[in-house]
Amino acid sequence: MLRATVPVKEIGDLLGHRAADSTLVYLKRATEDLRAVALEIPTGVKA
Repeated sequence: MLRATVPVKEIGDLLGHRAADSTLVYLKRATEDLRAVALEIPTGVKA
């Protein structure tokens, strides 16, 4: 999502974070490591 230029606020909202700082902690991690544990986004979900 970050590579697709989705705003950090939208990513945080999807993850259920209240603060952007919480989201930034995850975005700083290795992308490949996160991919290994990521859940699929259900189809039909609107942001």
